[in-house]
Amino acid sequence: MTSLDTRLQIEVWSDVLCPWCYIGDARLEAAIKDSPQADRIDIRIRTFQLDPEFPAVPTPVVDYLAAKKGLPVEQAEQMEAQVAELARAEGLAYEPNHLVQNTLDMLRLVHLGNDHGVGWQYMTAMQTALFSGDPEAFVPETLVRLGADLGIPEAEVRDVLASDRYADAVRAEHEEAIALGARGVPFTVLGRRLGIPGAVPVESYRQAIDQAWEHVDA
Repeated sequence: MTSLDTRLQIEVWSDVLCPWCYIGDARLEAAIKDSPQADRIDIRIRTFQLDPEFPAVPTPVVDYLAAKKGLPVEQAEQMEAQVAELARAEGLAYEPNHLVQNTLDMLRLVHLGNDHGVGWQYMTAMQTALFSGDPEAFVPETLVRLGADLGIPEAEVRDVLASDRYADAVRAEHEEAIALGARGVPFTVLGRRLGIPGAVPVESYRQAIDQAWEHVDA
């Protein structure tokens, strides 16, 4: 039996433009909310840049997928439509041909958010802007506004965007995930014992949380 002071840490490696992270994070949140120990669970977002060579200018995701995977545009559109259906089933906004872009700046801001205790919320806000089809999701002023809405001083957000601050941290967390066995994201680790690759159903997250509590030291 665990002490009432005992806490479970859940770490989630994610990239802003990863739709499965967007869906998986929502499912995990639902599972945590349902847990009897919800108030003793700490969730921390980690960063994992899926494609450092991603274009530096906004690109429609269908065009990107077609070029990256060598698919006909029609097939890429069908893939996006399927993901959109899954996202909407979780109550999430999803525009099938949203824009995508290199996410290094966004991921660096997630680290700033973590320093302010709102990294998870900052990631969620950026995901929501991107997947809902906001054409300015990657614009610095949007990122500044989203951070300010969470209580991060605008000057700090602008300072990060104007520098390479946290770039090393993004790379380090990517390597840490690989060392823990991740081959993609989302990658969820509970109590540094139990790893979950991919976006699993809410019930699977619930079961993993229950299992993780069994191993938490009193």
